[in-house]
Amino acid sequence: AIAAVIAGVAIMVSESLDGSVSPIGDGLALLIAFMFSTATVITRRFSSVRMTPATCLGTILAAGFAASQASTFTASAGDMGFLFVFGVVNLGLGLAFFATGARLIPAAIAALLGTFEPILGPIWVWLIHSEVPSGRTIIGGAVVVTALLVHIGLEFKRQARPQRAG
Repeated sequence: AIAAVIAGVAIMVSESLDGSVSPIGDGLALLIAFMFSTATVITRRFSSVRMTPATCLGTILAAGFAASQASTFTASAGDMGFLFVFGVVNLGLGLAFFATGARLIPAAIAALLGTFEPILGPIWVWLIHSEVPSGRTIIGGAVVVTALLVHIGLEFKRQARPQRAG
């Protein structure tokens, strides 16, 4: 499943290899994936420690860094509402749930489930902003989603089998 996910993501980012798309976004995505996988392993390694406070601290530090990079702080009240909902509900609550759940399942499964997020990103942008993803993005995303669903299905099937005695 991990090999299929890597292949699917490679298809998705292959457009940046021909120079038509900036590789900076792909580089940042790779950095985010690396940091997210590191956080997942740390969460599993120290499963006795609640990671929700660390998640909150991480988002506060990220917000501080993002604020230091902004040239101005102009945002309408409506935009601030959207930013608040995105930050608290989508990002904060999602990460808190992930950090809580990742303590309870194997790190490899948690990491595989975490790969749904970058696949769903282009779908949300398409649904909300009508920005149509490229053909390679759709094909690569389909490979990733298929691999994940097959793996999860096989895992549930394996766990449902009765265990043999002795």
